Amino acid sequence: MRIWKKNQALIWQKSTINYPIISLSNHTRMKIPAIIHQTWRDENTIPSNWQQASNTCRSLHPNYEYRFWTDAAGRRLIEKEFPCLLSTYDSYPYDIQRADVIRLIVLYVFGGIYLDLDVICLKPLDQLREYEFILPKTMPAGLSNDVIIAQPKHPFLLQLLNNLPKANRNYLTKYATVMFSTGPMYITHEASNYVNHSSIDVLSQDLYGKYTHNSTRSLFKHLKASSWHGNDAALVKWIYRRRIILLLLLAVSVASALALIYLVRHRHSVVNCVKKFLSEEKIKYEEISSSLLSV
Repeated sequence: MRIWKKNQALIWQKSTINYPIISLSNHTRMKIPAIIHQTWRDENTIPSNWQQASNTCRSLHPNYEYRFWTDAAGRRLIEKEFPCLLSTYDSYPYDIQRADVIRLIVLYVFGGIYLDLDVICLKPLDQLREYEFILPKTMPAGLSNDVIIAQPKHPFLLQLLNNLPKANRNYLTKYATVMFSTGPMYITHEASNYVNHSSIDVLSQDLYGKYTHNSTRSLFKHLKASSWHGNDAALVKWIYRRRIILLLLLAVSVASALALIYLVRHRHSVVNCVKKFLSEEKIKYEEISSSLLSV
């Protein structure tokens, strides 16, 4: 129980990333290789604004190796490095699930910095390479997977890969299925159960930049494309934005339902109380009428 609470705190904890670092360590101490990974179904259908976003990251890191992974290239890597996952990978109904798995595989094998194509880089990321594994903190709680920074062969990545078959379920809607089988909620759940959680560092929301506006500390700007979201995602967002009103309505509905149940179960007592009240009122009325007539 104590371990669970300790690991659960990772989801809510404040950022553990120091940025900027006043004195950058010697590059021989860098734990994360200078590689930027990105993925898309192919190289010919990348939206132009995403291509521009990708170029900002490449221009800020001219000495980094850049690796672009198509779906086909990612599948070949899985077939070579994790053939036991191939049947799970092929069984996914949505392309985004396969993209989620590819980013985990390439980071486990090579290490480096994974960035979604709709992420704009605002500052160099060299200083983040002194850490072992970084995930951004998302809203309202949990961890995201659109930016992942990791050293190769990190054991948490191995845990994520090993547990993918168990999480491969249909959760009725596209949004829920993706989120809980390969996406942010899957990663958040696994992080809460990861024993050596001290090796995972959390990127604060002001450094992450997705939920802040014009912050001078932000390392990234997000186009918030969410290309894989379906209509169910819009419904989830609508509910979240109106959660307080909906909770109040739910509370009123529950209270009304409980009151109705009470009235039905105790209807005889209620009827008797009403009759008694009316009878007493009738007596009072007759007494008043009688006194008025006698005047």
